[in-house]
Amino acid sequence: MDFPSWQHGRSRSRLLAGALSLLFAPSLVYAQSAGTGTIPLMESTDCPTEALRTLGAECYTFYGEENWDEPNGNILQMPVAVIEPEGEKTGEVPVFFFPGGPGYSSLGNLDYLEQLRKDIGERTLVTMDHRGYIHSEPALECPDYAHVSPYHNIVHTPAITSSLDPMQRLESITRVVEDCYDKLKEEGIDVAQYNQYSVSRDVDEIRQLLDYERIDAFGSSTGSGTVLSYIQYHPESVRAAIFGWPWFAHLRNRPPVDEFYTAKQTFNDVLALCVAEDPACRELLPAWLLSVDRARRTLDERPFVATVEDSDGREKTLYFDGAAFLDTLYLFLPSVYAELPSLVADIQADDYSRLNDFFLVDDYNPEPAAPNYALGYFLAHVCNDMGNNRPSRDDSIAAVQREPAVLGFEPPWICGWWGEDGDVPLEHNDPPATDIPALAIHGQMDPCCGTRWSEHVKKTMPNLQFVEYQGLGHSPVNECRSTMVDAFLDDPHAEVDDSCKNEVELDPWVIEPPQSQSSNR
Repeated sequence: MDFPSWQHGRSRSRLLAGALSLLFAPSLVYAQSAGTGTIPLMESTDCPTEALRTLGAECYTFYGEENWDEPNGNILQMPVAVIEPEGEKTGEVPVFFFPGGPGYSSLGNLDYLEQLRKDIGERTLVTMDHRGYIHSEPALECPDYAHVSPYHNIVHTPAITSSLDPMQRLESITRVVEDCYDKLKEEGIDVAQYNQYSVSRDVDEIRQLLDYERIDAFGSSTGSGTVLSYIQYHPESVRAAIFGWPWFAHLRNRPPVDEFYTAKQTFNDVLALCVAEDPACRELLPAWLLSVDRARRTLDERPFVATVEDSDGREKTLYFDGAAFLDTLYLFLPSVYAELPSLVADIQADDYSRLNDFFLVDDYNPEPAAPNYALGYFLAHVCNDMGNNRPSRDDSIAAVQREPAVLGFEPPWICGWWGEDGDVPLEHNDPPATDIPALAIHGQMDPCCGTRWSEHVKKTMPNLQFVEYQGLGHSPVNECRSTMVDAFLDDPHAEVDDSCKNEVELDPWVIEPPQSQSSNR
């Protein structure tokens, strides 16, 4: 669909003047917009969250096509917030924040927004809920997925604990995925349009309506993958990019077993670090390269079993085998890495006394929820951005049979039960080739999104710099992060000073020989 040039070039004052004349009939605006071809459109509105109001944001509603390439009559609404700096601006290029999750809304999280403002210094911050998020219309809601997703409910889900039979665990998840897809289709949603390609178009229309020539793009986790797509489809709109703890779709979408074992290497790297720093660690774990796999084998042979109380007061049994051990390490490595040497030594010695805390048994929640997530969008994003790389059911079943820990790892394997491919170009999973300057931020203890991602992307983005912060995990927060981001935005082509990257000290290693040679299950 072509848009008149005057829509793209109008100033923010003209935009607001037109919007204010329509404020008293927002439903009429919606109907007229769809009927007269004035989409895309922005109107000034009340902010959707207290956090945005506290920060003094200017808030808008963006109206756009659900299907930009072939409009289908469905019009989207998305909240957009412009937060000006408290002091004098340091530049005219605004920072657009791309939220991650995928599907996590940060618009109500004041601490999160204030951290972003600290990162970018005295610059304008533009943030939003992307299409399908909880403050957008339609919101792709599938709350039942929280009951089966380890990604959102950590360890106490059927994917990890319901059975020792991986195929039974698989079935409990895939039923919910199928039900979610069917629900969204019955609501009249063109599910295939909820992907990074469409989101990139939304963001570029918003950029033009706000009268910004170019932006600096700042992504969080999977939001960094969306930034990469935005660069791929709208390179002329980007001055510089920040990939925060990035998760790029074209790497995540590799076969799940491959990606799992690549991430699993981080566990051995932690033990290698312990052995290198402390001779007592080598004494505790003389075969440290094998220790994680030996602990896993022990739990496969003798699972840790716990009893909890369900919401109706009945007892429920949780089973934790070797796959559950690896999945829980993946989810919690930043908070447990210092204890890992003693943990694997204990398990190998048949001492399970640490496992009640490790598996968070006392924190069992029989009614899980993910209130800031639009879980239907989460599934749509994960599966749609695979394009025609989406696995078949047979592909995923075979992957789980080869490696049961895939069930509690990352979710691309579930896409065999999603109803259709995403409507994305054939080149969607190609890394963009561009000289746009970028800075990638990683945490040393982040098993999902380490520096290997940046090493790969740098092959086609030669002006990418990246840093790894010692002792931190996913979404690392420290003074160094804010200092580096602010300096990078001042001069994206200059070499960043990463001398502060080790300002967070490693936790002291826990090196305690097993106290018992008998099982404590």
